[in-house]
Amino acid sequence: MNALAASIAEDVARAGPITFAEFMARALYDPERGYYASGRVRTGRAGDYLTSPELDPAYGELWARAFEQVWDGCGRPERFDVVELGPGEGSFAAAVAAAARPPFRDALALRLVEPVPALRARQEARLAGVARASWHDSLADVGRVADGCVFVNEVLDNLPVHVVEARGGRIEELWVATRAGALTFEPGPPSSDDVVAYLARLGVELPDGHRYEVGLEAERAARAAADVVARGAVIVVDYGDSARALAERPAGTLLAYDGRGVDDDVLRDPGERDVTAHVNWTAVGGALEGAGCHVRGPATQRAALAELGVADVLDRLRAAGRAPGASGRDVVRALSRRQAVAALVDPGGLGGLGVVVGLAGVPSPPFARAW
Repeated sequence: MNALAASIAEDVARAGPITFAEFMARALYDPERGYYASGRVRTGRAGDYLTSPELDPAYGELWARAFEQVWDGCGRPERFDVVELGPGEGSFAAAVAAAARPPFRDALALRLVEPVPALRARQEARLAGVARASWHDSLADVGRVADGCVFVNEVLDNLPVHVVEARGGRIEELWVATRAGALTFEPGPPSSDDVVAYLARLGVELPDGHRYEVGLEAERAARAAADVVARGAVIVVDYGDSARALAERPAGTLLAYDGRGVDDDVLRDPGERDVTAHVNWTAVGGALEGAGCHVRGPATQRAALAELGVADVLDRLRAAGRAPGASGRDVVRALSRRQAVAALVDPGGLGGLGVVVGLAGVPSPPFARAW
């Protein structure tokens, strides 16, 4: 049992079992030992896993085209804010800044929501020289922007969830307790009416024995993102499924990741492993609609990037590798980048990520019109 697990076990022994949502919050965001809040490098080639922005700057380039389309739909205002929630190592923001073309580039202002000082310092170093970049501790600190986009890439799956299970025709919540010196799940009554109301709101009827994640925090985050933008869009990219499809998974979707691999033993080694749950697109879409957005999707990342011109990027890289006078290094770099960009649209991997767009006061941008 590591130090954070021991601390949680001591609290449970003193005050009783805690919800899995509280456990997950501490495992990921405990100020000293949380997987993300500790500030250690978690994403990128030096971390435990690669997200799309770290794989290749083409990802930021393609989404810069999407932001420009939304800017155009806003009437090309003099200022357009792109607010990124969960900016990681700053790779995405840096790629967007590098790829933006005039006159959109002159309107673009990057606003990164990052509460962890160590991460913010690395982001600031990565974006040194980008004049219109600023940092905020939360979406509430951003305030209301007149025109812009909120971009949320692989963040909602890391927000704390409650876990429930159907048992004998009733819904019970799974609490985190201790047994024989180890953390374990223990069934009990739902921790709040909100947990039960979530299932009712989505029309979820669980088969007996099935587990289900209740993503109240993801709903709140979607509403908060929509509240930021007076006119523009909220773009969410993540692993997810519909409320009905998630109910068909007997064990739910909770998984834990580290550099050694993935498993479903989510209570083991809190703070040392990433913990995720699939995003409930029905709930998130409903939250965006409730905040006044018109919702498009979910589509796949593969489909979204295809509409944004990923084929053109691949053609450009192919041509760079065959250009007269290209050095061996140039050829290898172009080939490596082509493989990375292809991974972004691989339907069995990152291409299978879901994309949901909430539109506020603007027509559907070209990349989302076919959804």
